[in-house]
Amino acid sequence: MPVIRFLNIALSHATASLLAASLVASCVPSNDGSGFATRNPAAAADVSVERVVLQAYRSIGDRHLNEPDFRRMSQETYKGFASADPALSLEPGDRSFTLLRDGHQVVSRPTPSDPTDGRAWGGMLAELFAASIDASPVLQQTERGALIKGAMVATTRQLDKNSRYADPDEAKDNRFQRDGGGGIGITVERTDDRRVLIRAVQDGSPSAKAGVTVGDQIVAVDGEVMLDKTLSDVVHKLRGNVGQPVTLTVLRGGSQELAIEMRRSRIIPTTVTYERTGNVALIHLTGFNSATTDSLTHALDRARLEIGRDLQGVILDMRSNRGGLLDQAQSVSEVFIGDGVIFSTQGRHPDSQRTYKSGSRKATELPMVVLVNGNSASAAEIVAAALQDRGRAAVVGTTSYGKGTVQTVIRLPNEGELVLTWSRLLAPSGYTWNEQGVMPNICTAKVGDVGQLAPASVDANKALLQRWHAERNPSHQEVINLRKICPPGDESPERDVDIAARLLRDPTLYAHAVRTGSIEQAAVPR
Repeated sequence: MPVIRFLNIALSHATASLLAASLVASCVPSNDGSGFATRNPAAAADVSVERVVLQAYRSIGDRHLNEPDFRRMSQETYKGFASADPALSLEPGDRSFTLLRDGHQVVSRPTPSDPTDGRAWGGMLAELFAASIDASPVLQQTERGALIKGAMVATTRQLDKNSRYADPDEAKDNRFQRDGGGGIGITVERTDDRRVLIRAVQDGSPSAKAGVTVGDQIVAVDGEVMLDKTLSDVVHKLRGNVGQPVTLTVLRGGSQELAIEMRRSRIIPTTVTYERTGNVALIHLTGFNSATTDSLTHALDRARLEIGRDLQGVILDMRSNRGGLLDQAQSVSEVFIGDGVIFSTQGRHPDSQRTYKSGSRKATELPMVVLVNGNSASAAEIVAAALQDRGRAAVVGTTSYGKGTVQTVIRLPNEGELVLTWSRLLAPSGYTWNEQGVMPNICTAKVGDVGQLAPASVDANKALLQRWHAERNPSHQEVINLRKICPPGDESPERDVDIAARLLRDPTLYAHAVRTGSIEQAAVPR
């Protein structure tokens, strides 16, 4: 039963990109009421493949984590571009690339002498692309977006598993997830019998104010029937400019049809929810967008107000949180860490070599436990690793996903995006969790009776965590062996919450658990 949140569409990749927010902001200037830069859609649709690939090659040459080999890459890029016409081929030589069609030469271009010069290789490819379109009736009839996508997907496959191309439609959704946009604030679901039902209504949203309720079936939007539309089509129909009116026709209770009028407002997807479990604040953090830290602060304030002096601590549930904005990972960590290193980054570009420190003077000192699983990645791992290393929290669950790289987002001339890996992440203790993951202080699968959990059993993990944090350049087989210690899992069992609550109820047990993973306990780097 597929679920799409209009205002919080789940990332489609397990390796969801960790986005450097400052770079995103510089690439996506906001100059209208919706929070997005506006461009002429027709002009964007008319952008040539040559222009897009040229910009991509320049960015890859300047910013990618590893120095690229454009001689090899350009051959694959061309194959992707020309895949619709098997009569076209590219014959690489030592000093030139020759374009052939049906075995006959069309044009030959000299190759740049430097295999790392993205500008030069991009320029050469642009000339070959133009000549190919002139020579191929097939390419002339192929949609420009398809040519661009073929070239860009082939390009990013030569980089790393986290670099990728997002076409204009996907990129638009990505920008909505990061920064918000015009919408009405609902979560919908397509049922097995093809109905589109509303499963959640965001507090304070236009839908909530207009009286939309959970369980309403969407029949039409602005008079256009949605029954046979895809879920994605319904999403795009409901989104629009901030302040623009929209009429939502719903079926309530199976028989009552209502036409509900409202105006779109700027909606930022909900990433933080709070619930009270006994005298503990259980906070679910599902992603990192521009509103996450503020929402987290509000959730903590609500917990203090509701529970008062009996508040025993916080459980920060980041299971299946696949990441988001880099600056939000830093600011979320600062909510709990008052000073010192949170994480650092290392890359080829000088700007990618940074150490991020907390400058917060209002960090909460509440005891806390972090929950992770095998789908906790990227920004979630930054927070988990920082809180664990700094002795600020105990981590419970399974080994996390292991995505320890930062991606920057380059907005392309066609309104698509190049998501480009540009640095590695390091925990305060100096280890990188890329591929390896963050190991929990307490592995849920190894706990028998939660009620019998004792300091001695918690302390038994100390040596394993010391070894984990001491690794610097483990081999592929060493990573496999390490991850077998507490295998990553996809589920979010209630036992994780039970263990976390047990720790927070027992200050002595909690203190033992926190110490096992802190920097003070780390072994000498290997």
